[in-house]
Order: sequence, then C-alpha cells, then structure tokens
Amino acid sequence: MSDQEPDDSSSTLVHQGKNALTFTEMAAFVRDIEARPLPRLLTDLPGLLVLPDLKFQLVVMVLRKKVKDGSAEREPILARLQELRRGSADDTVRQRAEAFLSKPHEG
Repeated sequence: MSDQEPDDSSSTLVHQGKNALTFTEMAAFVRDIEARPLPRLLTDLPGLLVLPDLKFQLVVMVLRKKVKDGSAEREPILARLQELRRGSADDTVRQRAEAFLSKPHEG
C-alpha cells in the first residue's frame, strides 16, 4: 500500500467479498456495494479491485450502474479510479482501474 491508500484490509465490505462463496452471499455482497455510502466506497475501492475475478466482475457491474450519466456518484468514483490508475502501488489495482476507465459504460 502506498501512503495515499488507506489500509482497507479491515473493510467489512472487502472482507465480505473475499469470503462470499454461495449465490446468497454474493447477492448480499452486491447489495452491500450498492448501498455503501460513497465516502466508504471510495476508500474500499483498492481492496475491491483486487478481489478474485468473479467477485471483481460483480464490483464492475455495480460500478457501471453508479457511473451512468446523471449519477451523483459518477464523478467522485471516476476521479478515485483515475487516482488509483496513476498512483496505486498494486499492479492489479492500476490495471483494473485502467480497464474500467477505458470502458465504464460497457456491458
């Protein structure tokens, strides 16, 4: 982690995502991402971006909804992803932020 990134390893949302195994647990994880207050979601993003592929795709699905045109959360989320793309110490975080930013409306 860089000095600019909080240690999100204690985030209940990231922990929930790591441990979600059943359909029910994954559905609850998606609902919790959707309901997460924006400041906490922005803090959790580095941890969410490094989840295993299937769970990361769930994160992407929710983020795409949140960055649709007209959404109040659009600009802060895109700005945080740009910040992570430029300055994260984690290669996976940088690559996934870049991939999302290149196609935020796909799917």
